[in-house]
Amino acid sequence: MPGHARGHERTTRQTDASSTLQTVLMRARQLAQIAPVVSPDDGAVDALRVLTTAGLPGLVVNDGESFIVVPASQVLRVALPRYIIENPSLGRVWDEASADEIASHLQGKRVADLVLALGRDEDLPEPAVDGDATVVEIAAVMAAAHVPLVAVVEDGRYVGVITVNRLVGCLLG
Repeated sequence: MPGHARGHERTTRQTDASSTLQTVLMRARQLAQIAPVVSPDDGAVDALRVLTTAGLPGLVVNDGESFIVVPASQVLRVALPRYIIENPSLGRVWDEASADEIASHLQGKRVADLVLALGRDEDLPEPAVDGDATVVEIAAVMAAAHVPLVAVVEDGRYVGVITVNRLVGCLLG
């Protein structure tokens, strides 16, 4: 039976190699999922409701010329007082009424205000890929741009998004 075990091992390696090849050959358009896009003029609170309803880790913003991704975690940087960001243990003294101030801090703000407050590093790539991008290209853009999702755009037309969870799931097979 030792030969049988080697045969099974070889078959498993061939299957793993085939699965890996299929993953590498996947393109962004195949991985893209439909997700809402917000504009800079949308209200910040409304945009965050869209984000939570869609279960996305960030906002996809189309400013008419390009796509911007605002990670949900970074929205908290705008909503929280600076002193709590600098010393998170101070958050323990906040009660529920005080915590409501976080949401009220975003009232009246637009998505453009969030984008402006967070700034944009021009050295980072745009968090968008074309439909032919491979999983490795997508991973590289996410890593370089420090974003949990990228927009997929073909011929200037929005196709959808790829989240880091979906990408990692694809990579793991």
